[in-house]
Amino acid sequence: MNRKMEKITTEDLKFMSLAIREAYKAKGKTLPNPAVGAVIVKNGKVISKAFHEKAGQPHAEALAIERAGDKARGATLYVTLEPCNHYGKTPPCTEKIIKAGIKEVVIGIRDPNPIASGGVERLKAAGIKVKENVFKKRCFELIEDFIVNVKYSRPFVSLKLASTLDGFIADEKGDSKWVTSKKSRTYVHKLRSYHNAVMVGIGTVLKDDPLLNVRYVETEVQPDAIVIDKDLKIPLNARLIKRRASELIVITSEKSLLNYKAGILKDLGVKLLPVSSSGKYLDLTEAFKTLREQFGIYSIMCEGGSGLAGYLLENNLIDKLYLFYAMKVFGSGIKLFDSSRKGLKGYKVLSVKRLGEDFLVIMFRQN
Repeated sequence: MNRKMEKITTEDLKFMSLAIREAYKAKGKTLPNPAVGAVIVKNGKVISKAFHEKAGQPHAEALAIERAGDKARGATLYVTLEPCNHYGKTPPCTEKIIKAGIKEVVIGIRDPNPIASGGVERLKAAGIKVKENVFKKRCFELIEDFIVNVKYSRPFVSLKLASTLDGFIADEKGDSKWVTSKKSRTYVHKLRSYHNAVMVGIGTVLKDDPLLNVRYVETEVQPDAIVIDKDLKIPLNARLIKRRASELIVITSEKSLLNYKAGILKDLGVKLLPVSSSGKYLDLTEAFKTLREQFGIYSIMCEGGSGLAGYLLENNLIDKLYLFYAMKVFGSGIKLFDSSRKGLKGYKVLSVKRLGEDFLVIMFRQN
């Protein structure tokens, strides 16, 4: 019998859900490693659980096995990602699983990294029963940032937009605050916590004076703030500079480095990233590559306006879309997408969920 086709049980779903919840405790904090959760179960009871905390630290499976001790023998291991089968900063998890006497391993999704893959085959060769693809879509979302980094050698980029039912992101006066409900705004802060950085354009800074940090949910590590500011228009009294200078990266033009303000910003601790430009737009493809290689930014959440959103979409730089729709109508104002923009062509709906009075449509780019 093909083991990949084995029936997924209610117990499998229950314990994989628990493993996924464990993994999300460190979502965004493990990059460039994937976020992974593991649960060890014996006779229907949880023996131990763990998650990968950060790169260089023990993997989730290894921690769960260590915590289970001798009780791991004859147990079932639920893990969101295929156990690694290579020597990196830590030994292969497959060998720890075999040595611990685990009888069955239930996996959410295969490892997309060819260097670390092969775990399933190694476990089967050792006589361990393996079941795959349990909550595969949810486990894919868990490591989507890791997949993009492995596949494209650039940061994972998500885009958050909030719109009325008739497609406006701001009213006639340009006011975009509180389009959606408090529940949606809290969810946005949770999403921020899953990323290494939150990015906006200079227009958003001048209009809203945002902090771009996580406030509505708990987080141990704040995401960096990124501002796209070709001409260094950012005010020196902006809250990002007064309160988050050391966590602020400003993407600007090479010409702007000659501006007197560039020296002041550097003295305040702000990091300036000069990139080439074409017309009025900076080359964000170049910027993203540098952010990853020099600043360790592996995932970015963009919360800019329609101009920045349109540029990113047109240049295929958005991997995932979070579209919040409020149950209200403006009638006029700033449109979500104008006729000159590419819009959502090439994106597929992943899920739709209710958030209080709002609806959230989650989409991902099809490659």
